Amino acid sequence: MKIRGLRERRGRLTGVVIFALTSVLVWPSVTPAKAAGSPPAAISVKSYGAVPDGRTDSLPAFQKAIEMAKRQGSSVYVPPGNYALSGRLAVDGVGITGAGQNLSILTSTNPSSGSIDLTGSHAALKDLTHVYKSTAARDGSDAKNSVTVLGASNFSIQNVRIIGAGTAGILIRDEAANGIIANNVIKNTKADGIHITDGSSGIRVEDNTIKQTGDDTIAVVSYKKDPATTSDILIRGNSVGYASGARGISVVGGSGVKIEQNTINNTEMAGIYIAVESAWKTRDVNDVNVSSNTIVKTGTRPTDDHPNVLVFADTGSIDEVRFDRNIIRDSANAGIGVWGEGQIGKIYFTSNQVKNPGRAATTFKKGDITSTGNSGF
Repeated sequence: MKIRGLRERRGRLTGVVIFALTSVLVWPSVTPAKAAGSPPAAISVKSYGAVPDGRTDSLPAFQKAIEMAKRQGSSVYVPPGNYALSGRLAVDGVGITGAGQNLSILTSTNPSSGSIDLTGSHAALKDLTHVYKSTAARDGSDAKNSVTVLGASNFSIQNVRIIGAGTAGILIRDEAANGIIANNVIKNTKADGIHITDGSSGIRVEDNTIKQTGDDTIAVVSYKKDPATTSDILIRGNSVGYASGARGISVVGGSGVKIEQNTINNTEMAGIYIAVESAWKTRDVNDVNVSSNTIVKTGTRPTDDHPNVLVFADTGSIDEVRFDRNIIRDSANAGIGVWGEGQIGKIYFTSNQVKNPGRAATTFKKGDITSTGNSGF
């Protein structure tokens, strides 16, 4: 059976759905915080002319500091203040550390070109905020992401606050490898909060809070045209949803994915979505473990029938997917669904709880399903 009302995927986030220009973001009040000291041997952006007044374009100063840090094998420090950036910031194999989320603020003033691009080995962002002054219409452009990881290796994005982006909060592509995305706050993106694709591997996504995204909060995606399947992904301990516009955590083509100890609440479509989609020519799904998550009140869009947890294939193959010790409650529709016209192989449900479903606890229409020790089914 075909699923009704599937939200369009946007290959590499290059869809054609357009939204109007949003109003200028008003920076929220913040609690004063003590500034962290400059890392040893770090180069301050102020030494190259950056002005923390929120108006003067500091992009040239940032680029000069990054270039010098790369030559010297050191890092870049962003002292407290609000630094305006007029375009994309290129971070090639260098770490950038601020004084803290509430203190070091990077404000992109061009809504069509403000991404912080990480490339090379050991590029890093830490202890700062990136915000767009305003966000442009969504058209899938990488330039409108908040952070774009372009084939970087051994990268990290930690304790960063991201507010507003015309496309994704963090996009990982070009076979990026061995990265950590941890303890970040991502809010008000027009596309996914975190989108991992294009054969990227060895990525750890932990302890992030993701709210009010225009599309999925965290998505693992593999297209047939990609050089490889996106694989070896750990998604653990995140709190996501909070009125987000599509799925919570999704695997649409991928292998070796672990989804553990997350809380997913209030998403318009399925809280956890494992799928192969013909419309977007995605790859098969194999070896996905979904354990100890709490999925609450998802699938809220009135025009759709998404349960809290959905396994769906209208083409290709899904096999070896395990759901273990998850709490699935207060769904708008069914608690769990497995259906589609593609090949759905072995799906295991062990010690899960379904509580207060809006419709049937389970809707199993396809697959070789093993159910053991579950309650509420």
